[in-house]
Formats: sequence, C-alpha cells, structure tokens
Amino acid sequence: MSGRSTTLILLLATALCIIGVQARSQSNPRAPRYGPDNFYGRRKTNSKPNIVVILTDDQDQQLGSMKYMPKTLRYIAKEGTTFTNSFVSTPMCCPSRSSILTGLYTHNHNVYTNNDNCSSIQWQQTHETRTFATYLSNVGYRTGYFGKYLNEYNGTYIPPGWREWVGLVRNTRFYNYSINFNGKKINHGFDYHKDYLTDLIANDSVSFLKLSKQYFPSRPVMMVLSMPAPHGPEDSAPQYSHLFANASDYMDLPSYDYAPNPDKQWMLQHINRMEPIHHEFVKMLHQKRLQTLQSVDDAVEKVCLELKALGELENTYIMFTSDHGYHLGQFGMIKGKAMPYEFDVRVPMLLRGPGIPKGSSIHNMVVNIDIAPSILDMAGVAVPDHMDGDSFIRLFERDGGDKNAIDGSLRPKALWRDTYLVERGKVTGKMLKQLAIQQNRGEFSKEAKLAKDCTKLEFRSPCARDQQFECRLDANSRWRKFKCRFGSMKAGRCVCRGGGGGGVRAGELDPGRKERSKQRAFLQEHVSIGKSTAFRPSFIKPPKRLPRRALRQTKVLRKKKKKRRQNRLDEKLSNAVLSVAAEEIVGWEPAPINSCEPILLHLFRERVSATINSLLFVDPKLH
Repeated sequence: MSGRSTTLILLLATALCIIGVQARSQSNPRAPRYGPDNFYGRRKTNSKPNIVVILTDDQDQQLGSMKYMPKTLRYIAKEGTTFTNSFVSTPMCCPSRSSILTGLYTHNHNVYTNNDNCSSIQWQQTHETRTFATYLSNVGYRTGYFGKYLNEYNGTYIPPGWREWVGLVRNTRFYNYSINFNGKKINHGFDYHKDYLTDLIANDSVSFLKLSKQYFPSRPVMMVLSMPAPHGPEDSAPQYSHLFANASDYMDLPSYDYAPNPDKQWMLQHINRMEPIHHEFVKMLHQKRLQTLQSVDDAVEKVCLELKALGELENTYIMFTSDHGYHLGQFGMIKGKAMPYEFDVRVPMLLRGPGIPKGSSIHNMVVNIDIAPSILDMAGVAVPDHMDGDSFIRLFERDGGDKNAIDGSLRPKALWRDTYLVERGKVTGKMLKQLAIQQNRGEFSKEAKLAKDCTKLEFRSPCARDQQFECRLDANSRWRKFKCRFGSMKAGRCVCRGGGGGGVRAGELDPGRKERSKQRAFLQEHVSIGKSTAFRPSFIKPPKRLPRRALRQTKVLRKKKKKRRQNRLDEKLSNAVLSVAAEEIVGWEPAPINSCEPILLHLFRERVSATINSLLFVDPKLH
C-alpha cells in the first residue's frame, strides 16, 4: 500500500512539472529553447557595438580579385555598403598601415618606407601610443590584434592598447614564422593544420571573441584580423592550389602591357613591352594570389557565423579593406606596388553594421587615414584634433532624400573631400635644400648672382691663358664655377698630362713666366707709371729647378755609386777572409773540415785553437 501511494505521488509531481513548463512556454512563445544565450549563460546587451576590421595585404581592386571571394560579398557587401572610391595615401605596407592605425598622413607619422622609421623607437614613443586601440581600450573595449603588424616589428614588446596580442614578427609569411602571443614568442613550422597563418588568425580571433562574450558579456569587442594574403610568397592552402587556372582579369585594364610611356615618369619611359615569359609569369602569379584569398574568404565566413551564433552580428561593424593595391603587367611593369597610379592606390572597402544600408554603394572618396576616425566614431569616441582623416560614418546620415531607389547607391555628400594627397618615398635633406633654393630664386638670390658673374669674360669656358675659374652648366642646368686645371700655353711646348714628347706636367708649366706676369699685374694696379718714369723694378725670379730628366739621372747615379761602394766593401771582406784562411802556423796541423760547418766558422775555430796552443807552449801532436 505504501509503495502504490509513493508511485502515485511521483506521477502527480511529474504532471505538475510538465504543466508548469507548458505554461511558461505559452506565456513567452518567442523565447528560444536553444541559442547562444542559453549556451553561454545569460548576458547583458551591449550599449556599444562590436567592431571587426579585416585587413588584407597587397590586395588589388582593379584586377578583379573581389569577385573571387563570394563569401565576403555575401556576408559583408550584400548586407552592407561598398565604397567605390577607396584609396590609400601611400601604396606601401608599413606607411599605409601606420596611417590606418593613427589616422595620419605619411609626412606626419614619418614612416616613409618599409624600413625607414617602421616600428622604430621614435614611432613607439610618439605615434604608437595614439592609435585607435588606445582610445577604445580606455573606454572599455576588449581589443585584440591578430596577424601582420608592421614590417619591422621585432616581437619584443606588445604595443599599447591591445588586450589580446598575436602579432607576426617581421614581414608576411604563411609558414616558418614567429609570432608574439601575448608576450611569448612562438615559432611555427610547415604543417598546414597547425601553422598556416591565415587559418591561425581566424581560429585565434574566433576564440578571443567567444571567450570575451562568455566572461565579459557587457563589454564590447574590437579586433583586427590582419591577413597575410595575397602578399608573397603566395602559399595557398592545399585544398585551393588547383583553382583559377584560366583567370585573366588583370588583362582587362587598358594599361596592361602598355609601354613605353614617354609622357610619364622616368622609369616608365624606359620600360619596354613584356616578353612571352613575362606574360606566363603574370598569369601564374595572379592565379596564386587568388588561391591565397580563398582562405581569407573562409575566415570572413567563420567570424560572421560566430557573431551570429553569439547573437552579436547585427550589433557589429565589420570592415573589409586592404593596405594598398597591386599591379600585374600595367604599363609594362611585371609585378609590384608603390607606384602613384590608380591600380596601386585604389583598394576594396566594404562595411556592414548598425545603420549601414544593405546592398548599397557610396561614391564619395575615402582614404586609409579615415579608418581610425571612423572606428572611433563607431564607438562613440570623439575624434582627436591631430588626426588628418575624417569619419566616413557621417556619410550615412540621411535626411530623407539621399537614398537612390534606382541603383541602390547613396547620393554623394557635398561637404566632403574631392582630392587627397598621395605620398611616395622619403624627402631627404638634400631634396629639401634644393626645393628651398628653387623657391628662393630671384633677382638677389645666389643663383641669380652666379648667373650674372658667368656672363663675364674672366669666367668664360674653356679656360684661356692665366684664367683661374670658368663657368659651366651642371646636370641640372645650373651655373657652377670650376677651377682651371691646365694653366697657360707657352710657345714650343705642349700642354698635356703625360710626360712624353717634351711636355711637362700640368700645374708646373713655366713658373718663372707665371710669377713675372703676376708681379707685372700688381705693379700696373698699384704703381702710377706717370709719376715714376724712372722706376725700373727688378723681378724676383724663382729658384731654378732641375729638369725631370736630370733629376732622374741624378737618382740613377746615386744608386750606382751606392752599389759600387757596397761592392768594394764586399771585396775587402772576402780578401780578408782568404788571407786568414791561407795563413800557415808552424808546429800545428789543422783538423779535418766538417762539410756541414760553414767555412768561416771553421777557420775561426782553428785560428783560436792555434793561438791558445802557442800561448801555452803545448804541442798539438801530443794530444
């Protein structure tokens, strides 16, 4: 009886639990049973949006690489906007990345090339403390950087402002590289599953995003995914190494293999059309670049799906761009970057996020210096006055009539830039000096005075007799004074540098005549001949010098005399030795000579022995 009552009680309790669950589900029919909130626990909604920046390396816009990234177009371009006129101020890696981080032009952050001031001490102390990461970290963002940073970054420190740091040491590589993982240097090898850099960036960034939302649900996230693709060495993932064998979009531009170009800069004036092997190389390189971008396309999808699973996709700005463009055969240049032409300065730019119209395009000109101010504007942080760029978020502030219903594009804002500065290379001190000289040219400038002096006969070219200086035009068509090097001409003697044919050396021609000419000119200038007619000056003659042939003969005679003196000394010495050797000593018989001993030493020993024996009156025959 007791067992049956216990069973009834359990059945009644189970029924009540089922009724309670059904009642709760009916009271809130839209509450999901499974989802990111139930998986990670209850989370608070962020008041500030998340920000994700995906930055590629050397990706082109005009060569058609974006149409080979369907996942990026589906998740970002279709759900956001496309900037059709996006450019960079300097088409080189380190200067452009420095502008992206700081919002400054190259001449303000002083990173002119991939080596000069790139990640230097001056950069670290002056500009690295004022990147957009430091501002966002100060207002509560959890910041993370993954991938390539700056070309000369040595991995010995973590730049300020980054909470999570996975920075590549030095320049782009896909395998066999080193990274600074939160202060610890880690070396990677050649295993695709563990070491392929593009996949490592995707996995680490997704892990950082997931853990941040799990343990810090109320804090927004800002992270940068700096991909190595499609930069060299163009190592693609194994599953994509067979794709795009017939891709030829690079040939669609009219500038492809258009050479030579006499109306352009010096280098393009001397570049000829490409050879057949060059065309094959460009085709192969374009194929490999597109293959490396497929892993970037997968990474974009992976990040977007993770944000969707976390319920954060609609509250996240996702920006996709590149540090600069690239050329393949344009104007006959086989490959490269850093040229001030549209194929190197134009880059792709996609953006999705809160308030961004879906599937739209905008034609206003945006530059890489606008990225840092725009990121701060997304986070609600005031843009500092020292930044050169402007926030392009305000281009989406519509007042009712900006949306074009025909093609889905936004009408360009009137109060926006229509030009920007393209900088390439380093302005040296010599160039600045030449520029200052050109700006100071005028009636009273140094060059004007020199040009006036060069019209005088005393500076005519070529040099005449007794002329000291001559004027000649240099390579830049500017007047310069040069010293006359060959003196004057004397009758019967040649003016030449060689020593043959009776000529004399330059600078030593007739010194007496030259000295008398100078004295005569001095007297004519300082002595009045009319007042001193009886004045008959005696000219000072320089001391005569022996001709070069006489000097040479004197040296030869000295050598011969020295040699004869030495020969006489040698002869006297040999005679003395022979006389000693021929001398006979009574009562003494010399010992046999050892062929291994020198003759003089043997004679010396025998003479000493004979002397000692004669002094002691000892007969050597007794021994």
